[in-house]
Amino acid sequence: MTLSDDDLYRYARQLILNGMTETHQRRLLDAHILLVGAGGLGAPALLYMAAAGIGHITVMDGDVVDATNLNRQICFTADDIGKPKASTAAEAARKCNPALTITAIDEWLDHAAADQIITKDMIVADATDQAATRVLINQACHDHGAVMVFAGASRFEGQIASFRSGLNADMPCFSCLFPDISGTSQIPRCSEVGILGPVTGMIGSLMAMEVMRQCLWPDQVFGRNLSGQLMLYDGLDHHMQTITVNKRPDCPVCSSGTTH
Repeated sequence: MTLSDDDLYRYARQLILNGMTETHQRRLLDAHILLVGAGGLGAPALLYMAAAGIGHITVMDGDVVDATNLNRQICFTADDIGKPKASTAAEAARKCNPALTITAIDEWLDHAAADQIITKDMIVADATDQAATRVLINQACHDHGAVMVFAGASRFEGQIASFRSGLNADMPCFSCLFPDISGTSQIPRCSEVGILGPVTGMIGSLMAMEVMRQCLWPDQVFGRNLSGQLMLYDGLDHHMQTITVNKRPDCPVCSSGTTH
């Protein structure tokens, strides 16, 4: 299907880039992304994904907006305090790009929802701050053949990675990177250790970029995505590095070699 005149005009600045064609923009418009978490990372990621023309975005978050969120969660204003995050963030995304389908689920992700929502070749953007939810997303993405884009931030630091173990038996999964993570928490939360707002803005933007790279160039014929790589950012000295995530032969999630 060719792009409409409105699409050609709206996305003109993307379409003139090297590596971008109308076919690539159509990939974005046809994509369905599940964004789990509409907070400091999810808010900028959602707005940039909507602005870029990702056609269907499902936003899932069971929390409500609090005044302490407003230093970094840019989907929200003071008037939104007390409102459900997913629905409020979805409305902000619709205002950014009314032509898209933005679905809000004002609930926490659980096993039943993960098995129902996550499907083969979907990209799941993990913008949560709960260890148990990350483990759940990783398992569901591996089981259903979906891509997991993980991001985290606290204090002045952030990190982002992608995992395709359900599509490629040679690739690592999230549990290969964090083998000892528990169902309680080993991930420091912003409410406990603090967060500088622009750090979440940077990492959330990188998350949107990684989701787009996974949509546009999954075979890495143009540029390189973060499949099997972990990017680390230190906001105090603006230092960034990327390290390789090795597949663990004893990983309980992906060591069986099963792909979909």
